[in-house]
Amino acid sequence: MVMLRRFLIFIAAMLMSAAVSAAEIRVEGDPPLPVPNVARNPGMEEGKDGQPAHWRFTTATPENFEQGWVDGGRSGKCLWVKAKTGKMSGYWGQGIPVEPGKTYLFKGYFRLAGGKILCYAHSSLRLSDGRSVAVDQRYYRGSLRGHWLSPVFLPPEALAGPDPQQWYPFEIKAAIPPPMKAIGLSLGIYFTPGEAWFDDIWAGLAETDLRVSVKAGPGEGLERVTVRRAGEAKPVFDSGPLRGAPTFETTVKAQPTDAEYEVEVALADGKILRQRYPATAEKAK
Repeated sequence: MVMLRRFLIFIAAMLMSAAVSAAEIRVEGDPPLPVPNVARNPGMEEGKDGQPAHWRFTTATPENFEQGWVDGGRSGKCLWVKAKTGKMSGYWGQGIPVEPGKTYLFKGYFRLAGGKILCYAHSSLRLSDGRSVAVDQRYYRGSLRGHWLSPVFLPPEALAGPDPQQWYPFEIKAAIPPPMKAIGLSLGIYFTPGEAWFDDIWAGLAETDLRVSVKAGPGEGLERVTVRRAGEAKPVFDSGPLRGAPTFETTVKAQPTDAEYEVEVALADGKILRQRYPATAEKAK
């Protein structure tokens, strides 16, 4: 009987220590996460008659290029381009709607079997007062694989470059000047002979302001509030000691939209609460 009583007391103590706090955590993004991908046909899966929907290939010298909508993408179709010489560049591209005054993120994946790729966000606009505004943000990546000087004039160790069988990420950020409402996104070979593939493009707002509010439950107090990007140890925000405050609010400005966040709340009694945003998962210990 004594042993049973001790066991029951132990179980009751464990349940009390694991009791869920009545504290409330609210996290909101401005804009809300996840933000939409505004690129059209971003995975290159839509199209007909051998042409991808919403993507168009342009160059000043069409005879210098082979291009197509082909199999072999990261999960299906992708865009392909091959330049025979370096006398001209050629690009797959589309127009992207944007909000004036915002910062946008453009990202995706490429494979490169030689030459140099250029992925760039670009536009220019002449205003009524005669001034011009422009965007020209670029990502370059080159490879000497397949160079015409090899193997006679270039040693094998000089032929560095990405593995042509592996997909690599790229990303570009661009601040959109008012009153610009559209921007071009171009992906292609830049004045070199070479071959490249592109897939899984994403374009959208790059930054969000996180509004965090915490309210302690009855009889509770707040000790500390931190905000981290999921998977990272270093916080993007740390309230410092709150000394038992009943409520706390803050706005964490200009955070990347392509991340999840974890708000951690330490209560004065030692309990720890965590909540994910945009996927919410609350824990107590």
